[in-house]
Amino acid sequence: MKKYFGLSHALILITILTLILAPRPMMGYLDLKAAIHFDQSGNWSQAGQAYVSAAQRIPWMPTLWEKAGKLALQSGEVDNAIAFLNQAVTQGAITPEGWLTLGDAYQKRGQLSHAVDAWQKAMPLAPAASSLATAERSLGNFIKAIEYWRISITLEPGKATPHYELGLLFAATEPKQALPELMRADQLNLELDKPVQSLRTALNIAFQSDDEAYQLVVSGRALAALGQWDLAGEAFRRATLKNPDYAEAWAWLGEAKQQLGMDGHIQIDKALSLNPGSTIVSGLYGMYLQRQGQPAAARTAFQKAADLEPGDPVWQMALGSASAQTGDLVAAYGYYLQAVHLAPEDPSTWRALAAFSLAYSVDVKDAGLPAAQKLVGLAPDEWQSYDLAGQAEFLLNDLVSSETYLKKAVLMAPTQAIPALHLGLLYLQTGDRASAYSYLSLAKTFDPNGAAGWQAERLLGEYFP
Repeated sequence: MKKYFGLSHALILITILTLILAPRPMMGYLDLKAAIHFDQSGNWSQAGQAYVSAAQRIPWMPTLWEKAGKLALQSGEVDNAIAFLNQAVTQGAITPEGWLTLGDAYQKRGQLSHAVDAWQKAMPLAPAASSLATAERSLGNFIKAIEYWRISITLEPGKATPHYELGLLFAATEPKQALPELMRADQLNLELDKPVQSLRTALNIAFQSDDEAYQLVVSGRALAALGQWDLAGEAFRRATLKNPDYAEAWAWLGEAKQQLGMDGHIQIDKALSLNPGSTIVSGLYGMYLQRQGQPAAARTAFQKAADLEPGDPVWQMALGSASAQTGDLVAAYGYYLQAVHLAPEDPSTWRALAAFSLAYSVDVKDAGLPAAQKLVGLAPDEWQSYDLAGQAEFLLNDLVSSETYLKKAVLMAPTQAIPALHLGLLYLQTGDRASAYSYLSLAKTFDPNGAAGWQAERLLGEYFP
């Protein structure tokens, strides 16, 4: 008997297939509903996993991979974020915002070149421009960084950061273009006033000379004072190109390289060969020798600088530091006192005297504590002033006064490990174990790879096993 595949058979087949296939998309939509719920409640990790499950079950909604990737990064799951976002890339379902997030994820993984590629695809988003500018600067591509900050300003003209960063880059490359950007940044954000004014002062001094190499060195020193050593190094490098016989530029370039973790001896040697009688060259050579573990030789170099400029307290403090390293504490004490005598209104001289006195327990009562108290008066807006005063009172066993000072330091610098460590030590001394544990734990958290964090971890292991 001949059988026919009729309409009724087709309907039965469709019904069977629907029953077989329906659970997958139905479960996918349930996953999607759960993902939205978790996302709204702030449970980003679970929301991300739910979006992944939904994306796998609803293949015609590939945009869910991007959602999963963004939430994974918010949860700190960097590898998952990269995997999910790349799945969105594979399916051609990633947006500029997704590329931006992928770049951020690559950056957190330490793959900066991948991050740059992703951020370039996120353009013209403003955050992509600023991320690219920051990345290019870290790679030493200062001209590209300038280009991206200019784009960032075009996209967000009312933000201070792009103007400030562009001003810093110009200070290192084209000082005459720096001031307009820096002043605009200052207008947009008054918190930038202090660094902007310090740069403005330096640049105004620099422009009193038509010597472009000199301008770059003065600008570079101002950048160095702000801790912008990569840009300072670029300014000094450009100065040596404009004037290859400029000894001070070579010496500063060597210092910048050391500050950035490089050797710098070639540049220091070049400076010494060009002008061994320069005060700056002698002083920076002394600093180089100190880092090489040669304090006696450093002391000789500093003495030469001090003989050339006997009225500069910087060289007296340098001599004090080198002398202390050689074990000559009496001479070191004298140099620090001389620095204070030369510049009694300069907080740095009192800070150096107090730090020396406390570090070596030299005349804490009559020198260390008064110096720290003087520092509090001269620099009341710096947490280090109160921290030094707190340490001095601690050494003199005035624990009440010590606590007052140290709590002030912690209040002013709530994420700094050093005052937290010192306050933790004080509470160990007073027997307040709960407070000691709290502040030592903070110190360990704030400085996990540094000396303060190491000491805090050691104390926690000893007193709270």
